[in-house]
Amino acid sequence: MGAHNGKHHDTESTGKTNSSLSQSDLSTTMDFTPTITKTRKTVSFGEETEMIPPYPPRKLYQPRNGLKPAISHSHKVYASVHVNGDGTIPYNSEKNGKLGKDRRLSPFDLLSDDLVVKIFSYLPTDQLCKCACVDRRWYDLSWEPHLWTHIDMSNEKLDIDRALRILTWRLSRETPNVCLMLEKIKLSGCEKLTNKGLHVIAKRCPELTTLEVAGCYNITNEALYEVVSRCPNLQHLDITGCPCITCIALTPEATMRACPLHGKQISLQYLDMTDCYGLEDAGLKVIASNCRELTRFYLRRCVRITDVGVQYVANNCAMLKEFSVSDCRRVTDFGIRELARLGAQLRYLSVVHCDQVTDVGIKTLTKYCNKLRYLNIRGCELVTDTGVEYLARQCNKLRSLDIGKCSLVTDRGLEVLALNCPLLKKLSLKSCERITDRGVQMIAANCTDLQMLNIQDCKISTEAYRFVKRHCKRCIIEHTNPGFC
Repeated sequence: MGAHNGKHHDTESTGKTNSSLSQSDLSTTMDFTPTITKTRKTVSFGEETEMIPPYPPRKLYQPRNGLKPAISHSHKVYASVHVNGDGTIPYNSEKNGKLGKDRRLSPFDLLSDDLVVKIFSYLPTDQLCKCACVDRRWYDLSWEPHLWTHIDMSNEKLDIDRALRILTWRLSRETPNVCLMLEKIKLSGCEKLTNKGLHVIAKRCPELTTLEVAGCYNITNEALYEVVSRCPNLQHLDITGCPCITCIALTPEATMRACPLHGKQISLQYLDMTDCYGLEDAGLKVIASNCRELTRFYLRRCVRITDVGVQYVANNCAMLKEFSVSDCRRVTDFGIRELARLGAQLRYLSVVHCDQVTDVGIKTLTKYCNKLRYLNIRGCELVTDTGVEYLARQCNKLRSLDIGKCSLVTDRGLEVLALNCPLLKKLSLKSCERITDRGVQMIAANCTDLQMLNIQDCKISTEAYRFVKRHCKRCIIEHTNPGFC
């Protein structure tokens, strides 16, 4: 949709970091062995057995103020390294900390540990795990705790349950059973994630604040209950495309304990349930009553939601700023009237293709929610110039509007919009067949800060196109006319 910004696009697809971490990489990361020969311990994870190094993890490195770059931190070798004339490090040189066979000095060997760790901090999770397989020094540095405040993996073929079990076990070695440093986990696209993986997260990551599992269609309510119950600081949850999720609530045990961390409430502020098409009004009622601190809530294509569910949200989530029921075609003017209870708090609303929404709903909404910044009513074919006029006069600080496919809107509505909303930056008129040059020129003449204009499938001439380019210097125009240049 042309008039959206990237963040709020109703068909948005969030960019994720592609991960190529394989099972062998993960195992090798855990199994790195130095050249020193010692007896190794074995740890068992159910049917699988993992080898661990015979040495304990190092304490957090300390930057060496006043010292020259190190060759090997683990052997405490500094600037006194002896290098052969050909640029190699001698084998078993006592001065070089017995680094092993001759090898050519690399630029990384000349960097101090704090610089190497700084470089590692920019790597995604899979690459960081691979770095741990290089040598003893990189192994130690790649497991510095502050590099592991987040895990970001997206690999549909990876056994993500096993990967989570191994990673969280390794990260909890200095704080038995829990990863106190881990705050964000992003696993969108990891199709093999199951309830077992979520149980690991719930058990070992009590400080979790962000969880993204979009497209992980095997997870169910049971595991999600466990996560929100054991992670009291969880504020951001993305479960897009998880059709088995029909409700979010605390476990019975957590509710009975009345834990002071929760106070029988879930601390979520951001919740994206796009394409959770199993969600119904009954489940939405439980979610709204348990998540009263929500500020951003997206229910795109939750096709079973009706006005009753929207009413539950409006009655319980008084802090809501952004709300989307795009493609929820059972939402009508009654649901829009209930949302008007949110008043000036509501800044973003999307009701794309809710084709039972009319001018009556728009009038009620704009009367009370007069601080709206973003409104998407694309495909609401019963909205006319009257609805657009109500919107323009009540919400004069509007920044983004999409009235695409509202075939009853004409130049008259655009003229009122242009005169009352001079701060408009994004406007989509896609497939508005009754819009002509006059309406577009009025917008361009009054909304000079316009940055995006969608006139696809509109009857706009080359002269009007050039008029917009002349008055709105920074405007990007989306069109389907090959004659425009």
